[in-house]
Amino acid sequence: MFRSIPRPRISSEWLSIIVSAYLLVFLNATFWHKSATYLSGETFALVCLAIGLFAGFVAILVTFSAKYVIKPVLIFLILTATTSAWFMEQFGVVIDSEMIRNAAETTGPEAGHLITPTFLLHVALYGLLPSLLVIWVEVKHRTLLRKVVRNLAVIVPAVLVLAGAGASNSGTIIFNIREHRDWFRSLNPIFPIGAAISYGVKSTEEANIKAEPIGLDAKVTDAFVPGARKPRVTIIVVGETARAQNFQLDGYERETNPELSKRDIFYFKDTSSCGTATAISVPCMFSRYTRSQYSHAKALATENLVDVLGHAGVRTEWWDNNTGDKNVADRIGSQDFFKMKDPRYCTNGECLDEIMLDKVDGWLDSVKGDSVLILHQLGNHGPAYYARYPEKFRKFMPDCRTVEFKDCTPETITNAYDNALLYTDFILSSIIDKLNARDADIDASMIYMSDHGESLGENGLYLHGTPYMFAPSQQTHIPFVLWLGSTAKAAIDTTCLTEKTAEPASHDNLFHTVLGMMHVETEVRDPTLDVVTNCKQAAS
Repeated sequence: MFRSIPRPRISSEWLSIIVSAYLLVFLNATFWHKSATYLSGETFALVCLAIGLFAGFVAILVTFSAKYVIKPVLIFLILTATTSAWFMEQFGVVIDSEMIRNAAETTGPEAGHLITPTFLLHVALYGLLPSLLVIWVEVKHRTLLRKVVRNLAVIVPAVLVLAGAGASNSGTIIFNIREHRDWFRSLNPIFPIGAAISYGVKSTEEANIKAEPIGLDAKVTDAFVPGARKPRVTIIVVGETARAQNFQLDGYERETNPELSKRDIFYFKDTSSCGTATAISVPCMFSRYTRSQYSHAKALATENLVDVLGHAGVRTEWWDNNTGDKNVADRIGSQDFFKMKDPRYCTNGECLDEIMLDKVDGWLDSVKGDSVLILHQLGNHGPAYYARYPEKFRKFMPDCRTVEFKDCTPETITNAYDNALLYTDFILSSIIDKLNARDADIDASMIYMSDHGESLGENGLYLHGTPYMFAPSQQTHIPFVLWLGSTAKAAIDTTCLTEKTAEPASHDNLFHTVLGMMHVETEVRDPTLDVVTNCKQAAS
């Protein structure tokens, strides 16, 4: 049947022009929406932008319009643009190199929440169908010399049109690019492909990096001797995707922290994250570097907090229920709870955070000396907020029970998110209670810091990972909770520490604060970044 249908014949130049128009018109809705918004009232500039970009796309695609090359290139561009367009339009994300790193380091179940039937239908209609048409048509090719001449006859005028369109409105365009850094980052598939190349180059460069030791001079100032003092024990809970805006402790009108509100804790109201994605924030918060100094390569090339604690003789363990330790625990090892199949807590390759809580008592019973335990939560990781808490924590109803946000209202999405925070409140308060129950035997403390926040539809943004330079506060303003047992609390001026909770804090403080709380002295510790030490000095 299909053999009787004649295949249309088209020149490679015209095929490139048609695909250029398809990419710009059908797969750049986010870019054109931003263009219309940012160039509001500048109709001439908007028209010139459209003409210039079309000419630019034509020039690029015609450059690759050679035999055996054109179809694979066009299909790759169509499929890349189709996939990128979905995530940009559905969640408002910007696909940069760090977003690609986050995607590359995620787990299968987590990625599975994003591969929905609607997504597959979108890819089929906007990606596979046009790709099949590209495969079906017969491309007319010329001899090499005629091909070069014909391509140049298209490319040169297209470049001139692009240059002319840009020059005629350069002031307007440049001003808006500076004012709206997210604008051209949504140009599809140009920026996503550039981001992927950047990530590939960085990954290649970082492949053979080995961590240089730091803090080899680290030592506990009053080394633990049984009977002389109680062992110091700190549990660090690395939160996932919890934003301060929805924390009751931060002034949120809902009771998302009913249990923590009953505990004697210190809550730091003005805390900011190092990044807006786990792949950045987790290694950054455990590194010695401040956010302004940090880079992924530096983190790989330098030992971190867990290593320094080890050098001081402090037993340190990492338990993970998320997407891994992001190389933080490379030299101490980690237990991956998300790979376990405990039917009480796990389903579809993911586990509720109680799976770690269930093991805390056994770990505490095994403590023989100064120890630090890090728990990396699954927390509020989206879009499947409903899968992050058990049935008994469905307090805010109705809650969105799907990853297809279009099928939910903003209220039900927020309800599901808040229920997940309520579950984290239970996890944290339970840890505090377990530590407090052993107050006579250990000098206990707990720190909770989220890795980053989350957007819940504000300004059309969902999830996280927006480049930090224009990320909204919902993605960077995070909760930070500190609890001190009786021994640790007796050593500080609580009035001083309470006053500090109103001052700005950030992931920059974690490295130095933990060392101070564990009484570890080393040249790499900066006392000015320790939120507890100065209050200890005031008390003395």
